[in-house]
Amino acid sequence: MMKIHLYIAMLWVISLLAGCNDVTVGYLYTTEASYSMDTLQVTRFSALEDNINELERVFEKYTPEIQNLLAETDQLEKEFVSLSSKRDELYEAYKRARTAWLNAPASDKEYYQELLNKATEEYTYWKDEVVAPAERKIRSQKNTISSMCGNIGLADPYTLREQISQLQEQIDKNIPWTTAQIEQVLGTEPLHYSLYRVKSSNGQEAADDFAKYMTVIGGGRMYVDAKVDSPVGYYTVSLKIENEGHTAILEDIFTFEVRDN
Repeated sequence: MMKIHLYIAMLWVISLLAGCNDVTVGYLYTTEASYSMDTLQVTRFSALEDNINELERVFEKYTPEIQNLLAETDQLEKEFVSLSSKRDELYEAYKRARTAWLNAPASDKEYYQELLNKATEEYTYWKDEVVAPAERKIRSQKNTISSMCGNIGLADPYTLREQISQLQEQIDKNIPWTTAQIEQVLGTEPLHYSLYRVKSSNGQEAADDFAKYMTVIGGGRMYVDAKVDSPVGYYTVSLKIENEGHTAILEDIFTFEVRDN
């Protein structure tokens, strides 16, 4: 009789454990999952250098008058660096002289007052009579250059240089193209995000090529390597989200537009 009761108890425990294995762990809700902006424009890496070369060719279209004035202004800006540096040195000398005057004993006040007056005069002269006029001249010539370029339908060189600098920085630093994190995903942590599929307007070969440049990290944030050189077109991405006991596929959740400019 005892053996029968023991067997019944063992069967009950086994059935209880088996039932526990059927219980789903945690939860995962992705019905409302989305990105605040679900499209990102990406410039092909080879096109970055092409764009730089195209911008640099604009300089060749400037008239000789514009080019001469630009060269003169560039030289003035180089000289302005040393003028500003000396102004800063004179200002530091003025501050030291003022501190010495403030801390001087009454018997030495007159001596330190003379030093302060001299430092003040030198700094004020250099700031107002040397640096300020140079700065005004540079500003005036830049305005003239911009106006002259506008008259012939070309961008001014300072705008071009800024654009070139930004493109060159992206090349040199290999800055990836980055999306925001995905929103409205609710689930038991940890959540694991991965690339599920890429579709392309250029076919599967292009899609597979683009996928090589992609990385998906926590929160569904996606990175596209700066060296991406896939064909121009649209690439639609589907993601997989997983946690313990759950998997969800976010179909066509994001689109990248690969461009040449």
